[in-house]
Amino acid sequence: MDAIFHEKQEGSLCAQHCLNALLQGPYFTAVDLAELASQLDEAERSELSHANNSQESQNMSEEGYFSVQVISRALAIWSLELVPFLRQSPEAMAGREHPENQNAFICNFRQHWFTIRKFGCQWFDLNSLMSKPRLISTTYLTIYLAQLQQEGHSIFIVVGTLPNCEAEQVISLCPVSEHSEQTEDASLGIVEPSGEEELDPATQIALAVSKSELDDESASLQRVLQSSIEEAQKSDLERALELSTTDFRSSLENSELEEAIRLSLTTDISPTIPSSSVVSTLPSAEEIRQKRQAFLNRIDRNADKSF
Repeated sequence: MDAIFHEKQEGSLCAQHCLNALLQGPYFTAVDLAELASQLDEAERSELSHANNSQESQNMSEEGYFSVQVISRALAIWSLELVPFLRQSPEAMAGREHPENQNAFICNFRQHWFTIRKFGCQWFDLNSLMSKPRLISTTYLTIYLAQLQQEGHSIFIVVGTLPNCEAEQVISLCPVSEHSEQTEDASLGIVEPSGEEELDPATQIALAVSKSELDDESASLQRVLQSSIEEAQKSDLERALELSTTDFRSSLENSELEEAIRLSLTTDISPTIPSSSVVSTLPSAEEIRQKRQAFLNRIDRNADKSF
């Protein structure tokens, strides 16, 4: 990480910092860029017959902001070209489909320029508003560019061969550990800066959007899991009610069957022995007394005859 050339923000000289971060050296100063802006202004005035020398610069502001034309003119010195990310050209289409195969991107948001560049096989955000370069995983690169574009950034692909630099050689041989300088988010490959770093608004928005999407996905997953649990509980309850109803019906049917059998047995026995017959075969107490008395009378008569 120390091998990467990184200029921190000074005033409104973000264009200078952006170019030097891309080229990895103090190749341009504010004076150099101001001279390029003046040349562009002069060329533009010469093409307009009604223009006058007192016209304000269209390529440089009093605060030190430089236009994209100045950036392009500076890169042309190094045989490099800026290609708009959304242009319908082979270079732009290749950059959108496989950004990891490019060498660098230059971004602009609200008059702030910054560079995203690859060293070896690793990508770094070289924004001058940060205290040091920020490692970006290849997985997160595509997401980051999409978020920048969505938030209104102008993105340009740097086409051409970048000059050799120490950082390229060092990182190619010894890639930066994702945990040595900063902690990378495990799910999306986001590298969180340290608490001392002050991120630019664009980067803060990108990170916030990414985290919001993670929270939404987590909440959605929780809802799906909760719904699945509720469905399972509902299914179990319905099954329990069904089994309970089945048992009740079975018990009721068994009870009705037993009652039917009992009634059937009673019906089969009753006709064979009429109740009147059963009652008539049993002598009453009076009949027994009368028969006993008659028996005793017969004995007395027989005794009288013997005398």
